[in-house]
Amino acid sequence: MGHRIFLLGFMGCGKSWWAVRLAERLEIPARDLDVLIEQEEGLSISDIFSQHDESYFRDSEARCLRQTVRWPDLVLATGGGTPMFYDNMCWMNDTGITIFLDPPAAVLTERLREETGLRPLLSGVKSSDLQLFIEQKLAERRPVYEQARIVLRGVQGPTFEDQLLKAVAQNR
Repeated sequence: MGHRIFLLGFMGCGKSWWAVRLAERLEIPARDLDVLIEQEEGLSISDIFSQHDESYFRDSEARCLRQTVRWPDLVLATGGGTPMFYDNMCWMNDTGITIFLDPPAAVLTERLREETGLRPLLSGVKSSDLQLFIEQKLAERRPVYEQARIVLRGVQGPTFEDQLLKAVAQNR
């Protein structure tokens, strides 16, 4: 049996970074769902949102997510909203190991403060309102995120990496 691992959580939680690191340790490929969508659409995520709408993006996202089934070994960094649409969370749980990366909202705020112009969901959010926005959006998403087979809370560092590898080994 292969390793198909889906990293999920709010934007800025480190999914893309940890996908590469975990894949290196497991000696399997890492992919980023946003990159797969951009390749499929021939547009950046921001351009997809500006030229189409969120519904169009979510359709493409679900299609690209399901295409990852062709890789039996994979660590996939999903988008922050991926689990929320088209039964994606259920599909990921059925086809691999799901891991919810859950740092504190204050950590997410600091990581995202300089990226508000790069993230469609944060477009128009004032810096002074960013943490409240993150807390509210995270509260909406948390019930779905917590359906993951593995939930890792806290600030990420060397201890976190050990927890991540141990959790994957226990859930194969």
